[in-house]
Order: sequence, then structure tokens, then C-alpha cells
Amino acid sequence: MRTTGNPARRFAAALLLAPAGLGACSSPAEQPYCDALVSAQAEWKDAGASLADPAAATRFLRTVTRIEQQAPDVVRADWQALHRLFAKFTVADPDLGALTTQLKGFQTSAKRIEAHARETCGVDLGS
Repeated sequence: MRTTGNPARRFAAALLLAPAGLGACSSPAEQPYCDALVSAQAEWKDAGASLADPAAATRFLRTVTRIEQQAPDVVRADWQALHRLFAKFTVADPDLGALTTQLKGFQTSAKRIEAHARETCGVDLGS
């Protein structure tokens, strides 16, 4: 399965393949969240391959879950939305056609997460 053929798969991969930089967290209370983002970077470098393989996607989803659990309230619902998106790739034949119609909401969540990560943690998840 290739990530380049379907808009949903391309979006999901693009979100995670974007370069990320290290930075400092804006408050000690958010440090675990920032640390989770930074530690996930190595796992995300092969996100496109992860989304093509259900077993790898499942491992990838565990990383998303760790971040979601550490996320501050202001972006927790956005991480939950992305969790639902990436969970769709953990099955052998995901219904990506139906997913395409839901991408606008996922894109909105991704943009909020990117802005918050950059502002709060100094981590650039955007391209």
C-alpha cells in the first residue's frame, strides 16, 4: 500500500514527516508533553511506511497515544481526533474513501497541534 495514492494517507504521512526541531517548553507543567513530542520524532521519520503497514501503524498509534495522554487540555481533543485518524490505518484494508470526506476536521486539529507545539514546546511539526 502506498501513501502517495490517497489524499487521506498523504495527509497523515505529511503531518508526521514534517521536520521537527528541538526547543524549550514554555512551562514546567507542559514539560512531559514537550518531551513526548521530542521523543516521538525518531519514531515518526518513517511514518509513511508505518501507515502502509497495519502492524507498524499500530506501533505508531501507541506513540500518538503517549503524546495524547500528556497533551495539555488546550490540544487534547485535537490529539484525540488525530488518534481516530491514525487508528483507521491499523486494519488491513482501511476505508480511505470515507476518510477523505473527514479530512477537513483532521486538518484543523493538525494545525492547532502544530501551532501549540511550536509556541509551547519550540517543536516545529509543520512544513
